Amino acid sequence: MSALIGVYYPYRKTLVRLNSGIRMSKRILIIEDDDETRELLRMALEKRGYQVTVAEDGVRGYDTALFLKPDLIVTDIQMPGADGVHVIRRVRDTASLEKIPILVTTAFGTGTATFSLQLGANAYEPKPINSESFLSTVRRLLSDRNSLRAA
Repeated sequence: MSALIGVYYPYRKTLVRLNSGIRMSKRILIIEDDDETRELLRMALEKRGYQVTVAEDGVRGYDTALFLKPDLIVTDIQMPGADGVHVIRRVRDTASLEKIPILVTTAFGTGTATFSLQLGANAYEPKPINSESFLSTVRRLLSDRNSLRAA
C-alpha cells in the first residue's frame, strides 16, 4: 500500500509517493531554474530508478528539502532570488538536513565551485552537464552517505 503526501504551494501542488514507509529507491531533490536542464537531470536520474522531486528556485527547494528529507540535493548556483549559495547555507544550518550531501551544478567555473565546496557542498559538476560524470558523482555521493550511516 502506498500513501501520497503532498507539499502545497499557492500555485503548484507536488506529490511525493512513499511505499508503505519503506523507501524503494533513493530520493533526489533537484533545484534548478532552467527548465531544460532540470528536465534533463530529472530524466537521467529517473531512468536509473531514483525518485526525483524538482524545485524551480532556492526558496521552494529548501522548503521541499525540509519536508522530503532527500538522500541527495542537486542545486544550481546561479538562480534568481534565493540562489544555490542560500540553499547550501540554509541546509547546513538546519539540524534535520545538515548531513544530506549537496551536489552543485554551475556554469561559472572553478572559483564558484570552490566557494560552494567551502560553504559545505560535497561535490560539483560543471555545466553543460556531462551525464556520465554527473551520474557517477551522484552514485558516489549516495554511496558515501550509506557508508556514513553504517559506521
